[in-house]
Amino acid sequence: MGLSLGLVFQQGATTGGTDLIARLLKLKLSWLPMGRLLMGIDLAVILAVAAVFGTLKAAMYGLVALYICSIVMDGVLYGMDNAKVAYIISDKNKEISDVLVKDLDRGVTVLHGQGAYTGAEKDVLMCAFKQREITAIKQAVKGVDPAAFLIVCDAHEVLGEGFRDYKKDDL
Repeated sequence: MGLSLGLVFQQGATTGGTDLIARLLKLKLSWLPMGRLLMGIDLAVILAVAAVFGTLKAAMYGLVALYICSIVMDGVLYGMDNAKVAYIISDKNKEISDVLVKDLDRGVTVLHGQGAYTGAEKDVLMCAFKQREITAIKQAVKGVDPAAFLIVCDAHEVLGEGFRDYKKDDL
């Protein structure tokens, strides 16, 4: 069901049920993922049915199905391959950025920072990459500077070269 709804939404359509309400709400709440919007609406329906008919067991099955459906739908709409962002603090930033750009074909942005304790100026490298590249990124950074400070964070939506393209009416 989640796969089907994801495909329907990708084509800019609805099934005419509660997903129509979710699609209209998306116009006002553009920051919320479609799966969460639909889950909120369908959750209200499941709770209302459970209260009226007193079917707690059926409602529990409905909640599980709803949760799985929303995860799959968001996976279809926004991609299952979540990206990562690495922040790298090192005294060998030039060498690390050269390896990331030339050897791993990843873009690197240099952010200018300052240590709060020492007050020393430090450049921070920021690099977005796909989940499957995490091992290569870690090996490259630690291969150049074993003392490098490396922070890896989830990036749920990366738009631009090497990632998804931005579409104006995107869900």
